[in-house]
This record gives sequence, C-alpha cells and structure tokens, in this order.
Amino acid sequence: MHLRKYWIDRRVYEYFAVNIAPLLGWRNPTLIYQMGGVGSSSIRNSLFRCRDPRTRLVLMSHEFFAVRNRDPGSIDVEPRYREHALREIEFDKRHFASLPFLRKTGLLLRKKFYTERIYKAFVRSGEPCKVITLVRDPVAANVSLFFQVFSKYAGTGKRATDCDVSELMRIFIDSYQHARPLIWFDCEFKATLGIDVYESPFPADAGQLQISSGNIDVLILRCELDDAAKSRAIRNFTGLDNFDIVRSNVALEKPYAARYAEFKEALCLPVSLLDDIYTSKYARHFLTADERKRLRSSWGYP
Repeated sequence: MHLRKYWIDRRVYEYFAVNIAPLLGWRNPTLIYQMGGVGSSSIRNSLFRCRDPRTRLVLMSHEFFAVRNRDPGSIDVEPRYREHALREIEFDKRHFASLPFLRKTGLLLRKKFYTERIYKAFVRSGEPCKVITLVRDPVAANVSLFFQVFSKYAGTGKRATDCDVSELMRIFIDSYQHARPLIWFDCEFKATLGIDVYESPFPADAGQLQISSGNIDVLILRCELDDAAKSRAIRNFTGLDNFDIVRSNVALEKPYAARYAEFKEALCLPVSLLDDIYTSKYARHFLTADERKRLRSSWGYP
C-alpha cells in the first residue's frame, strides 16, 4: 500500500504516518532531521510528492522533544557553549509561557502526536531508518531562521516588514540565539540518535557524507550544494531511480523578501560574535579554513 501523498493534505498525512501507519506495518522511513534555516523544506516536499513506494514514509522535524524540556544535566556540549545551551532552554520556556492558550495547546498536540511519535515509532524501534540532515554557514542559517520565526524574538504579531533594517539588526544581535547551529548536533542529533557526526571527517570539497550506525543511515549534505548535486546524492542514498529537488519555501518568494535582502546586505556582526561562531567545533568541522575566513569577513565590519 502506498498513500498517494500528492493529493492529500500534508498535515493529515503526517499524523497518519506516525500514528496509524506503524500499526499497518509501514517501516523504513526517510526522516529529514535538521536544524532550522538550512533549506530542508525543498527536500522534504520533493520526497513527499515522489510517487515511488519507497517514499511512503517521509517525515521532517527540527527536534523530537521540546527544547524547554531538555534536562540541563544531560547536555553534552563543548564547555564554552554550555551556557548557550542553557540559555536556549530558558528562552524556549519563556516564549512558550507567553503564548496564548490555543497556541500552546496546538504546540503540545503537535509534539505529542507528531514529533515525539516519530522518535517512538521509528527511531527507538530499532527498525531501519534513513536520515537526511543539512549543514550550512551558521550565520546564513541564523539569518534565514530569524526571519521565519521573527515574532518569537520581536513579540507576538510583529512582522519583519514592520521594522526597518537597523531595528532588525538590533533584535538579531541582541536577542537571537546565535549558538543554535553550533550546538544542535550535540544537544539534539547525538542526544536522540546516539550518533556523533564529529567523529567522521567531513569532505568539504564533496559537500556530502554518509554515516551508518546500527539501524540508522545518515546522509549529511551541505546546503550550499546545487540542487542537481543534492538530487544525485539523495538518489544514491535512497535508491530512488527518479528524484529531483523542486524548490519550495524559498526566502526570496516570501512576503518579507525585500526586507530579507536588505538585511543580509547591511548586516555587520560584532567581532566577538564572529570569533565565537567561526572558531566553533561546528564551523571547523564543516567549513574549510579558507571558507571560515571568507565568511567571517563577509558578515563583519569592513
């Protein structure tokens, strides 16, 4: 049985896939599991629309369990980033507490009946599972996610288009959780999958790497690869004969596209923040020394 995902609402499909499909014996999911702001929606949506029976279970999540519920005592991260991880937990707690009742209820139901169910039904089961995750220049990832979840940092109901560039820069520099991409693989990926991506050298020139551990196969892709290269890598990883990425959820097509472009052009980050980001374990693992130098210069003061 293959659910014809191309005509069913995605949200309906997701709840079916994690709550009903396992009872029907559906196995071998493809999970898009990554930090935000790395361009993963295009991959998820392209797989979601693929009619090959091997794609009947395509799921995506940034985290299986809410950040606010993480146990601070279990965080295994570089000592200099432990404080960042703790601040992220407290920020998520405050943000959740500030939400209206119906919004809170919706998030709780989403966690209980979708993201937590992915982990319990497929990851923890020990059944084979293919995981695709993406990495990106951490500042670019932060900028992208900042615009997607802007009201989380600026206040409920406020939009990026309501602010001029100088105000956007102030909010981004002062309030945004800049260390999220730097700690995600330790605080989230390793904590749930038991896989330490930093144990495997990443070939920056190829921009992709496959890792296998127990029942889980992982494909790590650089966001900056072109769509043709990503499509080839995913076809090779999944065994799909016909698969091509079709772009979706692109920032330049969003209502805030003009302000997003202005912001990226004007953004200049403090030297201390750039040092913290580009000397991190994450940046050193996934970016070459030349790339780190170039990117640090591009986001800094001239």
